[in-house]
Amino acid sequence: MANTVRGCSSPFVSRRHVLCACGAIVSGAVTPRILADARVAIGTRAYTAIFPGGDRVHFDYGYYRDQHLALMQSLYGDALTRVEMRKPLIAEGEPASPYAAIVNFWISDPEVFAKASAAHGQDLVRDKVHFTNAEQKVQSEVVFGETGKSAGAIHVGERCLTVLYPYGRADRFDHEYYRDHHMTSLIELFGHEAIDRIEMRKGQSSPDGRDPPLYSCTANIYVADAQAFAAAARRNRERVDDDIRHFTSVTPASFMTEVVGAFDA
Repeated sequence: MANTVRGCSSPFVSRRHVLCACGAIVSGAVTPRILADARVAIGTRAYTAIFPGGDRVHFDYGYYRDQHLALMQSLYGDALTRVEMRKPLIAEGEPASPYAAIVNFWISDPEVFAKASAAHGQDLVRDKVHFTNAEQKVQSEVVFGETGKSAGAIHVGERCLTVLYPYGRADRFDHEYYRDHHMTSLIELFGHEAIDRIEMRKGQSSPDGRDPPLYSCTANIYVADAQAFAAAARRNRERVDDDIRHFTSVTPASFMTEVVGAFDA
């Protein structure tokens, strides 16, 4: 019950190399247990919103943090346990990210959330023009596994390796194996000094429930120490890669992000 994880990039290894290794590792490790301080119940309803990037996309992170999050909090109140917005980190010389931002929502009361969305959803849609021209893609999820420090203990400026496993009807993804074996393995291989928190989410459907999810699984690995994480990635890449075939047939997209803004109920 007391596993924790931390990670990030190393000054001795290019970020691109580290992220590739971490993506494979993340695809191979998540913990089934909840630490005493995690405080997000397994089965908690959640959303993930992804804003695509590109040369013609603009995204005002300051406005989203200072204005849009405040508007969301005022409209939804206690229906949301937490909302966290992150931006991709791009190293010098690397191509632009295909993502502009990713936002995670933790829903404390699905019924109240649905009523608030019906009443105020258009207020948020109208506010979008102030911070981006990108059309977000959203899916409904449940928290399926987590370990480490609490979600509320994650602060602005912290890094998170975000991993997305695309959904396909013919693809295979064993959520139980990822949670009960791969996640635990990642923590054991990387150690407490490399990872602060891991949260694994199981994709359910589109927000209206009419379509399948975009991703079978989304995983967030919060970095505790960059050099420790990079060193662990170098040491364990082969072992982690070998485990991937046990739980999925898909290739994930992984990218390092930074927490720009968040609020807790």
